[in-house]
Amino acid sequence: MKKIVIFSPHPDDELIGAGGSILKWMNEGQEVHIIYLSDGRAAYTYERKNKNLIENKETQISQEELAQIRMHEIDKVIEFLEIPKNNIYKFKIPDQKVREFMQSGIKQSKKIIEDADRLVIPSNNNPHVDHQATFDIATKAAEELNLEQIDFYVYAVYLNIKAPKSHKTKINIETYNKKVYEALQLYKSQNFIKTVNAAFENKKKQKWEKFGVFSLSELGNFYNF
Repeated sequence: MKKIVIFSPHPDDELIGAGGSILKWMNEGQEVHIIYLSDGRAAYTYERKNKNLIENKETQISQEELAQIRMHEIDKVIEFLEIPKNNIYKFKIPDQKVREFMQSGIKQSKKIIEDADRLVIPSNNNPHVDHQATFDIATKAAEELNLEQIDFYVYAVYLNIKAPKSHKTKINIETYNKKVYEALQLYKSQNFIKTVNAAFENKKKQKWEKFGVFSLSELGNFYNF
């Protein structure tokens, strides 16, 4: 049995990036853990500026209220997917400010990943500040622990992984995409964001999840790692 730790910059990234694989690994008997870095509080503020937000009564709330909603949504998703609560870690870093809490994130992560076999993380050279900070936290924690034996599965949300074919893998999720879609619907707060809603719908028909696969010794040698 492998201990697999998924790093999710925001609630829902774990499912968009690796939801089907999470269910497949669990079905194989692997031990799945998920770290949620940020509390997602800035989603409406950020998407409103980008004109991606569907404005209505439910989106006229404070960032603190949205953070509380999103943390509660995680609980519903985890219960639905039947992931043990003890395997879930909420760092509750303010959304859009993960980099400001790098040292705290590294310290907390090290306690969780020290006996891990695989880390599933967002890609390097990422345009989203929280995704990039999450990559940096995960890899720095692994470096400080000298985790030379583990493998890194790098996922991309709204991006394509740039790596040689020898460093890519894809996992068939046709058996699991319906359940992942149903889980994503429990992140109800995100249904008011056009781009996210489209990503949810795409998950319903997605057949494969693709990852870049690397070792710690290869860090910095590839565009996305």
